[in-house]
Amino acid sequence: MARRGRRKKGGPRYKKVSLSLPKRLYSILNGIAMGDDRKLNRLIKGIIEEKLQEATVAELEAYISGSSLIEEEEEEGSENKEV
Repeated sequence: MARRGRRKKGGPRYKKVSLSLPKRLYSILNGIAMGDDRKLNRLIKGIIEEKLQEATVAELEAYISGSSLIEEEEEEGSENKEV
């Protein structure tokens, strides 16, 4: 008799995350999703995934530390454009 492999731990495949949005942004996204909660969740998930694919690790760490690094990079970028 063949041995069975180890089974994966049961439970949901994804972690559930709660997200707080400003009312204005929520109403805009809800309007795009035509009031459907499933479409709204899919829209928000897509936006977040796209942003994470474009972001570097340094940018993500800057969000945690207070985004001073992002502001410095934007200032350097604007200085380079002026020259």
